[in-house]
Amino acid sequence: MARKSIRPPAEPRPEPIKTQVALKRLADLASKPVAPDRIRREVEGMVKAWLEGAGDERRIELREKLEEMGGELGDGVEAAAEALGDLDNEDLAGKRHATAALQALRAAQDALVQARTSL
Repeated sequence: MARKSIRPPAEPRPEPIKTQVALKRLADLASKPVAPDRIRREVEGMVKAWLEGAGDERRIELREKLEEMGGELGDGVEAAAEALGDLDNEDLAGKRHATAALQALRAAQDALVQARTSL
């Protein structure tokens, strides 16, 4: 009788890095707006999930993706700052909302930079 060799189970492949989905999530959070610490934790959670079971190749890929995301988020920060400047001084509620959103976007951008440098 032939004996079947027992293979160890295959390691699960890490989830693909979906930068556009992540950027949309961050933009949605910033538009609510959420506290800067909350959006920073969201970025840290995304990076942690992407790094699970990651080897050196995955770290290199993640570093590149984080750099791309940082550039796109930088564009969003610029646009938010410009939009804030365009608001009328009388629109206090709009200014508060835009300021909070800008702070959240800046916190996300800082968290991305920090995550990239820590890789």
